[in-house]
Amino acid sequence: MDQALIAGQRQSQHVVRRLVQHIKSESLSVGDRLPSIRRLASKMEVSPNVVRDAMVQAQTMGLVELRPRSGAYIRSLDYAPLVDVLSDTLGASLMQTDHSLFFLLESRELVEIELITQAAKRRRLEDLLPVRESLDTMIRTGDETGQEVAFLDADIAFHLRIAKVAGNPVLATFLKAVLELLRPHLLGSCQSSDQSLTNTNSSHTAIYRALVEGDAEVARQEMHEHVGMAARHLLETGGSTQ
Repeated sequence: MDQALIAGQRQSQHVVRRLVQHIKSESLSVGDRLPSIRRLASKMEVSPNVVRDAMVQAQTMGLVELRPRSGAYIRSLDYAPLVDVLSDTLGASLMQTDHSLFFLLESRELVEIELITQAAKRRRLEDLLPVRESLDTMIRTGDETGQEVAFLDADIAFHLRIAKVAGNPVLATFLKAVLELLRPHLLGSCQSSDQSLTNTNSSHTAIYRALVEGDAEVARQEMHEHVGMAARHLLETGGSTQ
């Protein structure tokens, strides 16, 4: 992709975040009119074209509504779509960083232990249904030949759904980026022995059981053992994707 285009997209994403800051700082409400593109461009010290692109992006995200010959109006104060923007930006940033497998695994452990602790404290049983669905898919596909990708997708979904229950979208976004970088290594580990698969399924089941019981300490310990086991396996195999 053209580097100038990438830079323009990132600048537009930055302006979208600044628009959110403006809405909050001015205590604006749904239906309120935003300042003109020219005024915002002057305030943010960017070109009007960048603000115009950001407005279009904000409209796509459902944050504002652009009305011809009238201006931009606040459509929603739900900033959840910004998490997707952060995810794209963070993922691209991590891809350009010189990191080792060890640091990725260390980061995963730190984030997942915090997320599982919060999930166990905040969970409602109905929130855990998607987590259970991912666990069931893992158990089913793990026994089927040629289902490594489906198994890994369910595995990653299991962890990301726990992150959603935890209620911290920033940590969840970071975990998503880290797991995507680990995906090639994790896919290689899906082709391990039957005993390794049994241990993995048992570990996931123990994590889920702790969530159901709402036991934050046990959930924390189970997650610590789980990511530690996965890390040791990947480091012992040198992060091989074969």
